[in-house]
Amino acid sequence: DPDKEVLVAEEAGALLGFAILHRVHKPENPFIYPRDYLDIDEFGVDAAHRRQGIATALVNYLRDYARAQGFDRVELNMWEFNREALAFYEGAGFTTYRRYLEMKLT
Repeated sequence: DPDKEVLVAEEAGALLGFAILHRVHKPENPFIYPRDYLDIDEFGVDAAHRRQGIATALVNYLRDYARAQGFDRVELNMWEFNREALAFYEGAGFTTYRRYLEMKLT
């Protein structure tokens, strides 16, 4: 997909972490203003290498990369139950600006 890029953290040929980035362009419509942003489609660090600064380095790199590409925002979606990830993302500077809610019917 030409709108997606893969960012990897590696050392000595070993994959330590990754981010799949998606360039998003939302044109104006009756419900939203136009907006362009970089979306983190997937993000992960190998379990054996967590809490070693790899995720922070990835986020810092993609922040600088997004700015250099002319984006003024980076977005990501995450599962509400993943409290450890939420704590990391908030510590890295992400804030909640939208929530998805569900009503289970079963």
